Amino acid sequence: MSDYQTNSDQWPEHAAAPNTHNRVFELVRQYLPDEGGKKVCDLPCGAGAFSARLSQSGAQVTAVDLEAVEPFYFDKSHRVLADANQPLPFGDGEFDMMVSIEGIEHLENPSAFVRECARVVKPGGLIILSTPNVDSYRSRRSTHIHGYHKYFKPISAELKMAWHLHPIDMTFMRAALRKAGLEIVEIAVNRMHGMGILSEILRPLFNRKLPQELKGLIPYYGEVIIYVLKKG
Repeated sequence: MSDYQTNSDQWPEHAAAPNTHNRVFELVRQYLPDEGGKKVCDLPCGAGAFSARLSQSGAQVTAVDLEAVEPFYFDKSHRVLADANQPLPFGDGEFDMMVSIEGIEHLENPSAFVRECARVVKPGGLIILSTPNVDSYRSRRSTHIHGYHKYFKPISAELKMAWHLHPIDMTFMRAALRKAGLEIVEIAVNRMHGMGILSEILRPLFNRKLPQELKGLIPYYGEVIIYVLKKG
């Protein structure tokens, strides 16, 4: 977990919370069971480990990131350098699926990114998007005790850990997805982490004023929340 939390010039092979890559890949296989020949965009691709995994399953992968990270574990000829704060350099409906693992919280305009993801997938296409779960018990407890969400610790007056910018809560996501014309197919987490006697005792108290959609085990538990989305 230390690589995930630190600002470092040494980019790790898996710059994501534990089991996030495995869980996202399971969802890819579930919702796009015949990857062979399907066009998938992996953004941000980081060191390319997840892009390589998608490619090995038969998908035609375009790996996108802001910088040319080294070492890179995927075919560099399929890497595109682009700033996700700007319109993506792809045509409308170019991909069957967009995968974005823990990228949206780094962006200046998360709502615009959601709309761009919707634009570049085909009608009926899928988007799998993950972000730190700031609705979780542990993150909300961190805010109460420390004054900031888990994984959003300020390391200076202008910078948060892991270059995070915006905590993306479920209420924000639901509104942004609706405006982008995206339907929520499933909401998952990387692992059901943080469950214990104390957290369960406190769950009714923590959840008492929340909308019904936010009162379940998800998002109350899990470090990373994963949205499976479909374009109408």
